[in-house]
Amino acid sequence: MIRRMVVKVGTSSLTDGGDRLSQEKMAHIARLLSQVYARSCQVILVSSGAVAAGIGALGWRRGSLSIPEKQAAAAVGQALLMQAYREALNPYDIIPAQLLLISSDLEDRPRFVHMRNTLETLLRHGVLPVVNENDTVAVDEIRVGDNDTLASRVALATSADLLLLLTDIDGLYTADPRSDPNATRMTFIQGFPDSLWQLAGGSGTAGGTGGMVTKLKAAHIALQSGIACVIASSTEPDVIARVQEGADVGTMFVPSGKKRSDKRAWLLSRSRVDGALVIDGGAVTALLGASGSLLFPGVVSVQGAFEEGAIVDIVDEKGRLVGRGSVNFSAHDLNLLLHRRQAGETSRVTEVIHRNELAVLAYESGE
Repeated sequence: MIRRMVVKVGTSSLTDGGDRLSQEKMAHIARLLSQVYARSCQVILVSSGAVAAGIGALGWRRGSLSIPEKQAAAAVGQALLMQAYREALNPYDIIPAQLLLISSDLEDRPRFVHMRNTLETLLRHGVLPVVNENDTVAVDEIRVGDNDTLASRVALATSADLLLLLTDIDGLYTADPRSDPNATRMTFIQGFPDSLWQLAGGSGTAGGTGGMVTKLKAAHIALQSGIACVIASSTEPDVIARVQEGADVGTMFVPSGKKRSDKRAWLLSRSRVDGALVIDGGAVTALLGASGSLLFPGVVSVQGAFEEGAIVDIVDEKGRLVGRGSVNFSAHDLNLLLHRRQAGETSRVTEVIHRNELAVLAYESGE
């Protein structure tokens, strides 16, 4: 049984088809949430809709807005969105709380921990966290509207059992069901085959800026950390409760591995790294087999300029990603040690990345 889930709701699931919040749709989402609350399931809601609500209230036209105007609309819309949630959830005695995040809240480890602790406290007291990108300052996120990825990273932060992405389509199809009558819904996917990327279409509805591509990216992030993901329609009857029960709803992605620790999940979820370490085949085998530390003898070369404690990718000699971790040495010092090794000196340095600061990915040699 799913005891904790992150539910992401897109703009089209909350608005009237234009740029105004729909009381009927908001009430529908509130009822869906109340069903799992009644079963003592903890839920974190990641909600879009603020920009659309603000545009509607201000009477602006979406297609002609500048970035500052979109940010202003978000500032107006956030208040309207939370007011609408408060009214919709009130009959069920569910109290919502707003968390507005930017990328640095997820990239910086101390801020990440503070954000996670806040979420844990809210959940412990039965409060519904309503999370959104802080569109009033996060310019890049307004341009890409990637609340799907935000939801996946919140799932990692809270060690959720499942990520549920609610949208206006009932799952991932073998082709675009809007243009291909032979398209069929994919109900169950083990792991994340590369062929899935070819099934994703372009951007989503006019009110939102996401689409199936961002949902697949979110599923991929969740699966890397051992969290299951479901893509389903928000109009499906009792959809959240049925997903919690394990019913055949939407498309379910099941991870191949076990759930990762918080630190390792955070390492893999970061969108930016400071450099890379290239390692030889022996080091690849050792990391995959023993889940140990990365030792200096396996390092072939260093890419980028970074300081001690930086987060770097670990790649094989063909550039394939093996893992990610926090290094014990700066790029300058590692290059110095490599030059000494080439000159025949024996290094006393052994551990470049400690196993507790290292996350290894599912790896395909491609040979």
